[in-house]
Amino acid sequence: MKITTIHFLILFLSINKVYGALTRIRVQEKTRENLSNDAKKTFDKHIKSMNTLRKLSDELHGRKNKKVDMNEEVKHSPLNNVALFQGDMILTPNKAAFMIDEAKLKVEAKKHGNMTEKEIANKLKKNRAFQKNMEFKWEFPIPYYVDTNVDPSKIDKAIQDIEDNTCITFKKYGKFSDRSGLRYFFGDGCYSLIGRDGTDHVQDISIGQDCDFNGIIQHETLHAIGMFHEQSRFDRDKYLTIYLDNVSPNQRHNYDIYGVDESETFGIPYNYGSAMQYDKQAFSSNGKDTMVPKNPLYLNTIGNKARLQFLDFKLVNLAYCSNKCDGKIKCQNGGYEDPNNCGTCKCPYMLSGKTCTDYVKNPNECGEKNYYNLGSDPITIDVERDIDCIYSIKADNGKKVKMTVVESNLITRGDFCYTGDALEVQYLNDKSLTGVTICGNNDGKTITSEGPLMLVRYTGSEEFNYAILKFQAV
Repeated sequence: MKITTIHFLILFLSINKVYGALTRIRVQEKTRENLSNDAKKTFDKHIKSMNTLRKLSDELHGRKNKKVDMNEEVKHSPLNNVALFQGDMILTPNKAAFMIDEAKLKVEAKKHGNMTEKEIANKLKKNRAFQKNMEFKWEFPIPYYVDTNVDPSKIDKAIQDIEDNTCITFKKYGKFSDRSGLRYFFGDGCYSLIGRDGTDHVQDISIGQDCDFNGIIQHETLHAIGMFHEQSRFDRDKYLTIYLDNVSPNQRHNYDIYGVDESETFGIPYNYGSAMQYDKQAFSSNGKDTMVPKNPLYLNTIGNKARLQFLDFKLVNLAYCSNKCDGKIKCQNGGYEDPNNCGTCKCPYMLSGKTCTDYVKNPNECGEKNYYNLGSDPITIDVERDIDCIYSIKADNGKKVKMTVVESNLITRGDFCYTGDALEVQYLNDKSLTGVTICGNNDGKTITSEGPLMLVRYTGSEEFNYAILKFQAV
């Protein structure tokens, strides 16, 4: 089905919707009430762990520890649940133990100055909590079932996309409770346990009101297989500026970094467009930005909930699929060997070919050419209507490509602009990274490539969408 402006508008309004004000204790009760019996036990332990982590966070950052008022009214939205870790995660006992150990070591290091981040990571690896944290990796296929009031076709579609791009497989069943697996149910918001919670019982993924969008279902499913948010990465502060003054004091622990070991990222670069990256106003108490990209071009790109991105899939493959193929083929431009078809490459979305060195070919309606060599004269590309086109522009003689949006009428959804919306511009040398997304009216906006090559994707959603783009070598 073609995604139209109205579909994007519904998505924008839904995931940023604030539910009616509730007290903290009521949020906690509503989150718990529809969980399975096993999940309720895990949730109760999670609440205790969250209290411990909050106190350790205050101690680490020199904040006065203030008792949480459970009768305080709080903002409550699908991905911002004050009872959950970072708004949408229930900590398993093993994961919580590991994180508490890490937080205690950081507090100790701050008090005595006797450990570096690397030493903390090495000490954690020797701890029992780390070993138990790594104990419960999923075996495939992962059993799952879809409970009442959740659209099974949407769950199946999101899961199929994960299967198509990774070695992870799932198997759908009717209702079960006697084995490890996933239950997609209609709970209070969008949330999941983080990682596998044992081997003998089903665990829950809530796809509640306003959560049944492809990217959100995939986001919560990746939590279940052990993936954290992008803004939790060890190198987060190189890429984001965090404004804690705009975050409620009782929510500031959500911006702590857990996972001091860079090996957890498997060498994947920080990706602003990741579906695991929250938006710029996550956990805001005053409507102001709480995290801003240090690359300002990506300000409205962060918070993508349309679909997992190329590097999201690649990270899953490195974590779970490294032994599926023999690695004989060397994929270029950030591509990775397809675990479902060894000897072939999965390529970044705007590239193709056996080793990801070719450009994606356009349908005829996109124009005569999709690859341009820039000389001394500029070129202009005029594209319109509800079509999907990719253009590759390369400058010669060591020059760069400068793109100017001459005129445009593109989909707009306020301050958010997701991949697949309107324009995506891959101007950095690393083409595996999500490009800068451009929506709405951006006439006169310019972007200059980091190197000689720029890739541009136009996705029109309506007949009246269009863009006139000028490219010149600089």
